[in-house]
Amino acid sequence: MKRFRVAHVITRLCKGGAQENTFHSVRLANRERYEADLISGPTFGDEGSIEDAVRAAGIDIVRAPHLVRPIAPIADVQALLDLTRLFRARQYDIVHTHTSKAGFVGRLAARRAGISIIVHTPHGNIFEGYFNRWTTRLFAAMERYAAQRTDRLIELTPGGVDAHLALHIGCREQFEIIFSGIDLDPFDAALARREETRRALGCSEDTFLVGAVGRLEPIKGFAYFVKAAHIVAERAPDVRFVLAGQGALETDLREQAASLGDRFRLLGMRNDVPDLMAALDVFVLTSLNEGMGRVLLEAGAACVASVATRVGGVPDVVEDGHTGLLVPPRDANAGAEAICALERDGARRRAMGQAAHARIVPDYGLERMQEKIEALYEALIKEKCLDA
Repeated sequence: MKRFRVAHVITRLCKGGAQENTFHSVRLANRERYEADLISGPTFGDEGSIEDAVRAAGIDIVRAPHLVRPIAPIADVQALLDLTRLFRARQYDIVHTHTSKAGFVGRLAARRAGISIIVHTPHGNIFEGYFNRWTTRLFAAMERYAAQRTDRLIELTPGGVDAHLALHIGCREQFEIIFSGIDLDPFDAALARREETRRALGCSEDTFLVGAVGRLEPIKGFAYFVKAAHIVAERAPDVRFVLAGQGALETDLREQAASLGDRFRLLGMRNDVPDLMAALDVFVLTSLNEGMGRVLLEAGAACVASVATRVGGVPDVVEDGHTGLLVPPRDANAGAEAICALERDGARRRAMGQAAHARIVPDYGLERMQEKIEALYEALIKEKCLDA
């Protein structure tokens, strides 16, 4: 069987869905068919790092030192030249880029290097909630340009495809829908430890625990989670809130939640997300823009109903009224009302959690994701007659 060389390219390996997805795509690659490398720029900032986990899995990180997230014209040109040389030197058959910056620079470098197959996964989009209108228009134009140099675009949800097509990025035939999978294995044990985890969080059996998990960055909308917590606290004194993650807004969020005292706890970075999810009664996602929301899959795997903003690909993950409740973004009152509704109706909340579990397990596991990615590679190999 012929083996193909694959380069997965991403800007950084902080803690996040795109980074986890990319890491597992390399870790789970069928080594008899694909020799997969992980190429990343430097990882820095307030959002943590998965680089130790990557190395612990026996994966060497091929460093692209000039590939950075911010716009940096000199570094960006150097990254383009560096990646072009690297792709040529290692003779990759497939270049698979991840996220916007690595996607633009990496795809241009792949085309310059004469790579046979070019695939890109945006992991959402940057067209809402990140930049002003003119910067957003520029980035949309760049994505249109790069799409013309791409064999396939992987979107996480049907809503993600529609968002790109609405901006004339790519054509429908270029898109493949492949979800960002999660590791389902830890959740059974996490559910068995639910009461133990709740005690560690200072929660009694009767405490109603509401939680959120993510990078503490503006796009995640956690300020609205804190506002909703204040509203809920006035209506339901026995509700407690936890927020796990780290990022640039940690200090601001602590100040905003200070008047709630020990009813609202910021937990910092957690390495036991399955346990934390299993301890919750309701999971809340307040994002202003979200490609899919892998944390919603984790909540479902833990049999927890979600209250989530109706943005991006979220409605493709949370079935409103069946596996959770959807609310408008930037609307703390609506979020608080949804939380209170689930707090009042335990039977409905538990039914939603069971329905979410049935939807997520086993169809959204990492192995299913990888099967779909490699099936796409095989289709492109056949399309380009590379398996001779």
